Amino acid sequence: MVIFWSIIINFCVVLWGPCIALVTFVQNCTKKVCSAKESRNANILSKALGGLVLFGLFVYTPDTFKESWQELLDIPTIIINEHCFGIIVSALLIVLLTFYIMIFGDSLGVEIFYKYEKLRIVAIGIHLLNNVIMIVYLFLIDKKVNIAYWKYLLVFDLIMFATIILVSAIKVAYTEDGRIFEYNTVISQRKISTVGDDKFDLTLDNDEYEITNGEEIIRMKKLTPYQKEGIKKFVELIREKQNDK
Repeated sequence: MVIFWSIIINFCVVLWGPCIALVTFVQNCTKKVCSAKESRNANILSKALGGLVLFGLFVYTPDTFKESWQELLDIPTIIINEHCFGIIVSALLIVLLTFYIMIFGDSLGVEIFYKYEKLRIVAIGIHLLNNVIMIVYLFLIDKKVNIAYWKYLLVFDLIMFATIILVSAIKVAYTEDGRIFEYNTVISQRKISTVGDDKFDLTLDNDEYEITNGEEIIRMKKLTPYQKEGIKKFVELIREKQNDK
């Protein structure tokens, strides 16, 4: 169990710290219906916390990150010496499962229309395939395969984690109750909501969509047909909600 928890902790340091920080920088992290001011304050706070995580990992305690990374690189050697393939794979699967719970759990109760939907699916497929290759590789370690390749598999896996987070952030989305609308290009992360009797209003001007809640305006350009379909469904939803009142 020492090896199991050691692997989990090392992945938390090497993967989860940077991943969580990355999410805060590319997403508007406000998850509840609130005023525009509250939304901005929550988003600023989340980014400040993300910055503190990165500062702690790479500036304040860089040795901790280096040690955890080195221990992950030593996984093939640990398997050879300790014969603990099952324990290592169990830890890897928990890390993988936790990541996808975070990615797909964020979409619960939300309709999402990704700009790069097909690229996201391909990235997820490649990532899962790479994890299968990693497990097969570790299974063959005792067969005297070259352990140097592990480093490249691990680095590629971390790159795919980051890629999936970035691609998943570029989207048009809204909650199923029609109270929150989000437009994210990574560079611009806008999320607005209706509070009380506020209503959304949408206009189209030269293929530029504008949506407002009466206080803030989101301008959306260069949307894909898939995202435009998402906005159309959002308009239908809010009209249906307004007609029910």
